[in-house]
Amino acid sequence: MKLPPVLRSVTASAFRDLHFCPQTPCLTPPGYFSSRLPAISTWFSEQQGTLNLPFFQHTLSEPELATAVTVESRAADTDVFERINVPFALLLHYLALPILPKELPKLYLAQVPLLDLIPTLRASLPTPDLVNETGRGDIYATNLWLGRSEAINTPLHKDPNPNLFVQIAGRKRMRLFSPEEGRKLAGEVGRFRHAEEMMVGEQAERVEERVWGVDHEEGLEVEVKPGDGVFIPKGWWHAVKGVGEGVGGSANWWFR
Repeated sequence: MKLPPVLRSVTASAFRDLHFCPQTPCLTPPGYFSSRLPAISTWFSEQQGTLNLPFFQHTLSEPELATAVTVESRAADTDVFERINVPFALLLHYLALPILPKELPKLYLAQVPLLDLIPTLRASLPTPDLVNETGRGDIYATNLWLGRSEAINTPLHKDPNPNLFVQIAGRKRMRLFSPEEGRKLAGEVGRFRHAEEMMVGEQAERVEERVWGVDHEEGLEVEVKPGDGVFIPKGWWHAVKGVGEGVGGSANWWFR
């Protein structure tokens, strides 16, 4: 697999001409967003992959900390997968644990509009200029992804809009496939009535092997670290998984 090209001149015009309009993926220079998104340094401690719990406790009000958020939950040592609502404070304490006890489920805040639920956090994650100054400036959604790296596994899928993905904590591997290659791969993986079927049991093993167990000649792969950004054009298929231990966090903007 190959590495996506790097956008050397990070300007709206270069991004628009070279990647947004041609609909081709790209990376921003390593660590480009580290000084542009305060969440990278305030939500997490200097020790990579560790949540800075006092920041949230001092910044958010009690009602904000009590806000219910939807997380994916996998029961320990079983294939039970469900979505549950938990107070944001509970998720924060869970992510702040130095070691996750084996009996606790694996929780993952996946594709949640957290900035809409808790507007105070918007100052930590301002919309990048590449999003504001490209296309029509129409932001369809801003999503947050927070979980322990060992629990992070987003199956093969495609997005309804162009997507700027930024890693804010920990590391993730991402594999990308063109619309044509992605359709072929999705056909080989098989049809599922619900996305949850791709997350557990034999189905999950089949998806894992076909997406990650093969060196796809036509695919792209990248490992992102805090501050790294990936542009995923509309219609491009991709799968994401956590690397290592500790807390993994990402933000993405769907825009047009």
